[in-house]
Amino acid sequence: MEKALIVSFSDAGNEAQALRQVLELYGFLVLIKYIGRPSDFIDVLEDKVELNADYIIISCHGEDGRIIMPKLHESVYLQDEPKHDFSSTEIEMYIKLSSKIIINTGCSTGNKNMMDVFSKNNNTYIAPTDYVDGNAVFIFVAYMFYSLSRNIDVFTSFNKARQLDNDTGSMIMSLK
Repeated sequence: MEKALIVSFSDAGNEAQALRQVLELYGFLVLIKYIGRPSDFIDVLEDKVELNADYIIISCHGEDGRIIMPKLHESVYLQDEPKHDFSSTEIEMYIKLSSKIIINTGCSTGNKNMMDVFSKNNNTYIAPTDYVDGNAVFIFVAYMFYSLSRNIDVFTSFNKARQLDNDTGSMIMSLK
């Protein structure tokens, strides 16, 4: 049974829960990791989540090529915990994931720098290059996993899901 980790940033609404239901229906074993603070996301990037997932879905918002991080009161941050959104610079500092298929639902997180950093260590990275409708990203992921559940390869599954409409067409992939 293939395993998927959904990394849920709270500002992405019910996207993570809806994706979990869909992926479980398709036969995937799914774990949701809720992100309440930057160090929670760093744990994911450093591969400290015990699932050893084949797929990692980052359910978040993105802006200007950055992943929007939870904002905490100044007194709540841990020592040396980043207090800003994550660009490719922060991802590169922490990423230890390898041989994963990583799908980011955050707008504009498919820029070249993010693609380069996430696709290191034999990872495949998929993300939107533009500001897309959240429903379109959801249906893209659901359709891609539908194809994967039918034993269709990642590249073909990605391309089939990408053809659904103009918004899903803004998804790009760095295949390793």
